[in-house]
Amino acid sequence: MTHSLIGAEVAERSSDDSGRSRAVFGYDVDGTGYEYDQPTITGAQLRFLAGIYPQQGLVRVLNDGTRVTVTPFETVTLGCGAHFQRRPRFRRS
Repeated sequence: MTHSLIGAEVAERSSDDSGRSRAVFGYDVDGTGYEYDQPTITGAQLRFLAGIYPQQGLVRVLNDGTRVTVTPFETVTLGCGAHFQRRPRFRRS
């Protein structure tokens, strides 16, 4: 897993140890780019790879700006515009 600031689409094709090429899918969490070698990922894996505690939560920011909560057991397709953010905390005053 390599960190880089890339778009949320197939970033490149790299070869594994056997010399076969494999696709690398990019996504963004809180402004930091990540790469993943599969086209789908679970919400729990996204949190783990980005270092987000489960109680913090995660939202997906869609292209139109709306935010959708990503549950730990939800499978997310990594494609163009895959941007995620920690769910904001609200404090009562």
